[in-house]
Amino acid sequence: MKENKKGFTLVELVVVITIVGILASIIVPSILHYVRKARVAAAIADTRTIKMAIETSLVDHLAMGDAGSTDGFNKRVFLKKGRYDKFEKVGAFTNLSWFVYKNKENNNSPSQALDKIISEAIDNQFTEEWEKGKKVNPLSYASTAKTCEQYLQDNDTNFGLVVVYNRDGTVRMIQLYRKHILVTYINGEYLANLDDDAHFVGTKSWDTIYSDCGQTPPAGIENFSLSNKQASKNKNGVESWGEWYRQ
Repeated sequence: MKENKKGFTLVELVVVITIVGILASIIVPSILHYVRKARVAAAIADTRTIKMAIETSLVDHLAMGDAGSTDGFNKRVFLKKGRYDKFEKVGAFTNLSWFVYKNKENNNSPSQALDKIISEAIDNQFTEEWEKGKKVNPLSYASTAKTCEQYLQDNDTNFGLVVVYNRDGTVRMIQLYRKHILVTYINGEYLANLDDDAHFVGTKSWDTIYSDCGQTPPAGIENFSLSNKQASKNKNGVESWGEWYRQ
């Protein structure tokens, strides 16, 4: 009996390819959407873990520490846009703080004592190696010309971190950049920015964090911003405000 070896006709191949193309156009965007959501969820989970670790360590330290512990809160958050006399003292931690701790440059200042506590708390949470990079503050990468990704490339590190914490040890704001995602914890919520030009807020008003993510900022958030000033005391105990980092 003669075997029938007839294959697909050209028309049949065109029909099959067309059907596959239609199915791909429907399925692929859905897959990419779920992959994106999974990446964002993982980035937020890491940020939440860091926040909890920092708060736990700070609250414990402040509860057990002496009165001098509060001297480490030597940064300031402006409370009224354009009114530099309206501010609140806070603590802050960045990659620069991490670098100083990793390179054993800490002295006995209250601020660096708190940096050490935060560094150790984060170290204990992750098995991944956090590359300390160079002695550069990520807060200076605060524009579309100086992005988070540029910070990683310029400074040989795999993360960018900015933390602002209150005098009771609670975290006020976090920005964590890893794996091409900038996650910000602010005003009780987590925002994710996957744009190529994602950048740290620096000294800009905090409403820009929302607008950068394509969201409408909550009322009043535009009044808040982190100052580029750090308090210090001279040998007579007189306090003054000097530059903290360079933009």
